[in-house]
Amino acid sequence: MALHLGQAVRLMFYNQQYRDSSNPVALTARMLAAQGFDWACIDMEHSPISPTLMAEMVAAVASSGTCVPIVRVPSQAPEWLRWALDAGAHGIIVPRVETPEEMRNIISLCSYPPLGKRSIGAPFAAHPFGIRGPRAIHEYMEAVSGNVLVIPQIESIEGAANLKAILAVGGMDAVFVGPYNLSASVRASQEHIQDVFGAIEKAAKDENMPIGIYAATGEVAWNKMKDGYTLLVAACDVDCLASSASENLERAKGEASRQYR
Repeated sequence: MALHLGQAVRLMFYNQQYRDSSNPVALTARMLAAQGFDWACIDMEHSPISPTLMAEMVAAVASSGTCVPIVRVPSQAPEWLRWALDAGAHGIIVPRVETPEEMRNIISLCSYPPLGKRSIGAPFAAHPFGIRGPRAIHEYMEAVSGNVLVIPQIESIEGAANLKAILAVGGMDAVFVGPYNLSASVRASQEHIQDVFGAIEKAAKDENMPIGIYAATGEVAWNKMKDGYTLLVAACDVDCLASSASENLERAKGEASRQYR
C-alpha cells in the first residue's frame, strides 16, 4: 500500500479526536479509514495527541489496507519527525516551512545516512507497510524508507514568497497549503490573498509538484480540485461527529414536536 501523488486526486479525512469515553480514537481512525478515503491526516499540531496515541492511530489506519496514514507533526523539531516516521507513518506534513534551509534540514532528518541524518532504530516502522519477519527493519530501511512522503506546509507570507527556492531544494513529494494561517499572514502584510494563493499554485505547477490544501467540507474540496489541487481534505472527524449529532438531535426534536402537539 502506497500513496502515489502525481495527477490523481487523493481525498482524506482529518483526524483530530483524541479522547472519547466509549469510542477509543484508534478505533475511530480504523473505522473512518475503511470508508474509502485515500489517506488520513493524523493531526498532532492542533490536537493533544501523544506520540504513543499517534503510533496507535498510524497502525489503525494502515490496517485498512487502503488508507495511508500521514502525520502532521506539531513542529520541525527532530524528535517529532523521528517519532512519526518510527511509528510507520507513510508520510509527514511539516508545518510553517518558510526557508530553503528549513526544508534541507527536514529532508535530512527524514533520510537515513548517507543521504541524511535520520536516527536508526525503528522496530515498529515496518509494520504499517505490511513488512514482517526478522529482517523487517532492514527491508524497511532498504526498500521503503526512501519512499516516505515529505510534505512542507506553506502557511505564511514568508513561506509563500520563498516557495520557489524551497521547491528547488528537492526531496519533497507535495506542497500543502494551510489556508487559515496563510490568510491571516497575508492580511497582516497588506498583500492580496488571491494573488498569494495564485502564486503558490503557479509555483507548484511550474515544478510539476502536487499541491494540497485543507478544505472544510467536501464541497470546498470539490471546488479546489478544479483549481488544480490533488491532495485534499474531504472530511474532519470532529466536524463529522458534531454535525451528525446535531442533525440527529434536530430530527428527534422535530419528530417529538409533531407527535406531542
